[in-house]
Amino acid sequence: FPLVCQVPLAAMATVSVTFVVECSCTEHGEEVYVVGSHKRLGAWDPNEALRCTTSAERFPRWTSGPVNLPNGSRSEFKMVIRGPGGKKWEHGQNRLLEVSVPNKEARMSVNCCWGQPGFNEDGDRVGELPGDFRRASSGGSERDGPLTRMMETGSSMNRRGSRHLCKTRNGAVNEEMSRTPSLLLVDFRQFHESAVEHEKELDAIEERAKLNRLQRKMKSTQLIERMAKITDTVDPSKMVMLQGFNWESWRAGGGDFYSAVGKKVQLFHEMGFTDLWLPPCSQSVAPQGYLPSQLFNLDGSKYGSQQALEDLLEKCHKNGIRCLADIVINHRCGDRQDAQGRWNQFSSGMQNRPSFSGVADWGGWAVTLGDQYSDGSGMHGPGHFDGRFDAAPDIDHRNPKVQESISIWLRWLRLQVGFDGWRFDFVKGYGAEFVGKYCSKSHPAWAVGELWTDMHYDCHGLCYDQNKHRQQLVDWINATGKKSSAFDFTTKGILQEACRLTQFWRLRDREGKPPGLIGWLPQYAVTFIDNHDTGSTQRHWPFPDDKVLIGYAYILTHPGIPSVFWDHIMDWGDEPKKKISALMKARRESGIPVDAPVNIQCADDTLYLAEIGSPPGLRVALGPRPAGQPDMNYWTNGPSGHGWRVWVKRTASSTKYTSLTASPEATPIGSPRGRAKREEALGLGPDMLTADTLKIMDAPQLQKLKERLQALLNATEMALAHRKANGYR
Repeated sequence: FPLVCQVPLAAMATVSVTFVVECSCTEHGEEVYVVGSHKRLGAWDPNEALRCTTSAERFPRWTSGPVNLPNGSRSEFKMVIRGPGGKKWEHGQNRLLEVSVPNKEARMSVNCCWGQPGFNEDGDRVGELPGDFRRASSGGSERDGPLTRMMETGSSMNRRGSRHLCKTRNGAVNEEMSRTPSLLLVDFRQFHESAVEHEKELDAIEERAKLNRLQRKMKSTQLIERMAKITDTVDPSKMVMLQGFNWESWRAGGGDFYSAVGKKVQLFHEMGFTDLWLPPCSQSVAPQGYLPSQLFNLDGSKYGSQQALEDLLEKCHKNGIRCLADIVINHRCGDRQDAQGRWNQFSSGMQNRPSFSGVADWGGWAVTLGDQYSDGSGMHGPGHFDGRFDAAPDIDHRNPKVQESISIWLRWLRLQVGFDGWRFDFVKGYGAEFVGKYCSKSHPAWAVGELWTDMHYDCHGLCYDQNKHRQQLVDWINATGKKSSAFDFTTKGILQEACRLTQFWRLRDREGKPPGLIGWLPQYAVTFIDNHDTGSTQRHWPFPDDKVLIGYAYILTHPGIPSVFWDHIMDWGDEPKKKISALMKARRESGIPVDAPVNIQCADDTLYLAEIGSPPGLRVALGPRPAGQPDMNYWTNGPSGHGWRVWVKRTASSTKYTSLTASPEATPIGSPRGRAKREEALGLGPDMLTADTLKIMDAPQLQKLKERLQALLNATEMALAHRKANGYR
């Protein structure tokens, strides 16, 4: 302990100590307690801790009753919040209280702020423990201390095989000691690295709580700078996202869908998901959440309470999974009418943070001019390219007050609730530059936007060339300042058409690349098969049900950031779940980057064959035609299913790889666009030469094949005759 100046102590044995705690992060029904090493502070038992009280006038200041502590004593302590939802311990090192009062005084007051060390008003020191002390393990709470939490998350200390046999002096086995993990078998280098990493995580949690408390008292520029330091740095090459809900999820879990998802978090971790996209969390006129009203009122959501949501996010974080909030800000439903009966009066729903008073409390001035809900007091009409949404008031994002309110709300979702990133809904309804601005003001780990526009069709159906469609995605991403990625609707549309009609020639563009956004800007492309709009019970634009796994075999082996839909792993049975999990494992083992090059070797009606990576890490074949067997000195068999097959590079292969498979042009046989026939010979192996293969070949191709086979047959007969003439077997 640090040295303390010697001060004459009072003759009395005890000093009356009062604690005053500044704490604004309590919820309704929760109270602040002081717990510490002295028995009058509960001896680290939170159930025996010293209770603090507050009032509407004094909040967020909490004051304890006086407690008598020995004069000249030293006690460690910290704060804990108790309530219906359990206990929340203050993170950080234990505080050190030194009771040293001159003989003319009999009282002392200890002032401190939740999460921050400091000094009280009377100058009595409320310090930290020296650096060699660690956060306390505090009696059974799941938020106890770093060692406890490290043991829970599988640190190097948690090794079931680390056991030793202990004996007493008389030679008998000490069973209790023998059941204890042996520190002699611990890899202390690994243990130290785990401890350092865990300390960083706790520091980030403490900083987040501090910024949440101070965000309305700090300049936004300073706040954003500090938020940037605690934001998780993502690696797109390692990301696979799960959409963690469908259109009917609000009905699940008896009104507590968040807790139902929480029970599946371990499964998501084991499957390898890095990110979880959750439904809109604010109170909404529609139960699905896409007609939001009171933005800060999370208890009004049909998916569960704010506390249940925060618990889910914390559980995800402990399992290494980031969480994305569904941000619906194109429109907003008023909760009151104006004098003319228009629903354009908005309240925030914030009740327990006085410093947020007025934030997101809007009137008709926040609605775009010309909208049916506008009262004419707004500043701007809709943008030239803004899409219409008639079900709710269209919000004017060019209004500075709207921008400030949404930025504060997003920072609150980051700092208070614990979200890591954003999924922006219906972004064709407002300018992409505002998505960039909101990302700059809230500093998410990453973001993705839903820009769903019409693809191009002609009298034959979906056009082969969709460059204009994917150019819209590229333009939108660039307009955000590349602050956000985008869902690759181009790839979805082309892929599901190729699978539905068995037209795999669609999967190679005129430049020989993938035809979607992943062919142009893969590091900003989020690929998917279906979502709550295109699939689920709405089925606005569904992927063919019997071809879904072929679709996943494509997006989970190709560039971009893949996204898996809830229904396909939670509602379709074990087989699709196992196949998708196997594909995710193959992607991880291959180590392909998010922008991996794609060598498309064949793309015709019945076969798509490609190798991904440089050198290749994955090889995938789609379609009814067999693709043949590759060089198995380089490849190993990966997952497969009806109409698809994957190979994975051998991890310890010393073979220098050279592709031996012919690369025919992507000319569909008999395609509606009548493209030119292939001219070079087909690289058909024995497994590929079947009756079905012969049926799809035209007369010139069959003639070439006949000539090749005839020459091969003649050479075989000559070799056989030579062997017989020379007496060889």
